[in-house]
Amino acid sequence: MNSMKKDSSKSTINSSLVEEARKTLVGAKDWLLEDASLMTAYWHDKMGYTEAWVDANWHLVLDEGHEIIEEFDEKEDIALLWLINHANNNPVPLEQCHVAGTMVEAGAYHCMSCGHDNVVEVKQTLAPCEICQYGLMSTHHDQKSV
Repeated sequence: MNSMKKDSSKSTINSSLVEEARKTLVGAKDWLLEDASLMTAYWHDKMGYTEAWVDANWHLVLDEGHEIIEEFDEKEDIALLWLINHANNNPVPLEQCHVAGTMVEAGAYHCMSCGHDNVVEVKQTLAPCEICQYGLMSTHHDQKSV
């Protein structure tokens, strides 16, 4: 008979533990669902506010966007030019190279083929070399004669 008393108290303890575990799991599930619904509501409100702001100010977004794109393009061009000049160890930096047919300022344009200095008196379209008709010139000062 003593064994029956011990077994019934163990079973009562076990059922109490199971019931407590069940309550804890239900509480955790409810907390998780409530937390998820709060986060959903927060993001819904936040995104709704953001969408409303963009709808109201779309012209500002477009105006700023064009300026930012132009600024990025300019920085990208500068970075690419630097990379090409330094990676290839160019003797003449590309920004000092000029192609026939482009508008140039007055000055001396050194032919990259024969080395002749083509002098331009006023701002005008660059003509091919007077001597060899080559179309690539340079304003780089430290170059050696070809």
